[in-house]
Amino acid sequence: MAFSLIPREQKFYDMFDEIAAMLVEASDALVALFERCEEAEQRSAELRELEHRSDQAVGIILKSLGRTFITPMDREDIHALATSLDTVLDNMEGAAYRVVAFRIGEPTPQAKKLADIIRQTVRSVEQAVRLCRKRLSSEEMEQILCDIARLENDADEVYREAVAELFAEPSDFLELIKWKELYQWLENTADAARTVGHVVTGIVAKGV
Repeated sequence: MAFSLIPREQKFYDMFDEIAAMLVEASDALVALFERCEEAEQRSAELRELEHRSDQAVGIILKSLGRTFITPMDREDIHALATSLDTVLDNMEGAAYRVVAFRIGEPTPQAKKLADIIRQTVRSVEQAVRLCRKRLSSEEMEQILCDIARLENDADEVYREAVAELFAEPSDFLELIKWKELYQWLENTADAARTVGHVVTGIVAKGV
């Protein structure tokens, strides 16, 4: 990430690609956390480290906006894309932290399903970010953005089903609170990924 050696038109794309790759790595760790609960602390630590690296990368992007005269897209779009990507990772790390802090035992099928949807969504986000470099307005980009929206809707459905099941037979109020909050963080992650899709959609509409 040495700015002096990277052409102005490329450095932002390179950093966006780097953050998007972190999201994919984080989503893999999140799925692994729910598949092997005995590794929860290890996976949570991995997500915490990725979240820290993402914060650093976003900080560099935002600082560079003030040092770069010509940018490959509007400055507000660079800011929005960087921060929205970081928010996805923030939410994944937040969900993982709560698994450990709440001492969640065996994950529910809904939690596993939400984690898998997040992984699929993040992969679509990574593809969309990479296409911003060369194929902004394309059928491929349009399909990817549709996929992100569809997956977020899938996450909403799973979240609603999970919460309805929690309240249908509330045997332990404390457990209900724990799971409700965890489900909310997972659903918020999918929402955050869709926000990235909205940002990219706005960039596409401008025809950058």
